[in-house]
Amino acid sequence: MPRRSRLRLVPMTALIACALPCAGASAAPLPANDSPSPRDEAVAIQTAKVTTVRELVERKEFRRAQRRAEAAEAREADGVVDAARAQIGDGYAYGGTGPGGFDCSGLTMYAFGKTGVALPHNSQAQAGMGRAVARGDIRRGDLVFFSTAGPGASHVGIATSKTTVVSATSSGGVMEHSSTDAYWGGAYVTARRIG
Repeated sequence: MPRRSRLRLVPMTALIACALPCAGASAAPLPANDSPSPRDEAVAIQTAKVTTVRELVERKEFRRAQRRAEAAEAREADGVVDAARAQIGDGYAYGGTGPGGFDCSGLTMYAFGKTGVALPHNSQAQAGMGRAVARGDIRRGDLVFFSTAGPGASHVGIATSKTTVVSATSSGGVMEHSSTDAYWGGAYVTARRIG
């Protein structure tokens, strides 16, 4: 018995359809239109300009708000320093909150209270308030802490400059003194900015 071929014949129309492109199609590649139309280019340029102007305006507004905040902070610092300096010459009183007699945290509490900022009457509690300030970045109105009676912040003053503070000392009452001399500089612990 002869072997039958298992090949199947595919109709000729199917072969022709596979070999020839569809009606209206061309075998040549279409040219790529990579360049944008002049209108699209103008829209892109205008959008970029608007975005740039918007960014500049936002940056300017941010800087203006930042300057206003810094000015308000400086006014508050001036008020705190003025209130503390007005007490220079007052005596030291353990637990004193003035006027007339202060301990160190009582003076800072009093001076900040004059500007509407409430502080606890304890130097160690005050050392946990606000944000830390590097020693080289101390400015007017910052709280400056010292260790004068054991470890930790046992004394506090209000910076009047990078190197001076007003504080109520047990030996001299309320006075302005260096924060960097041999005694105070060696006892420095930290500084905090309130507000």
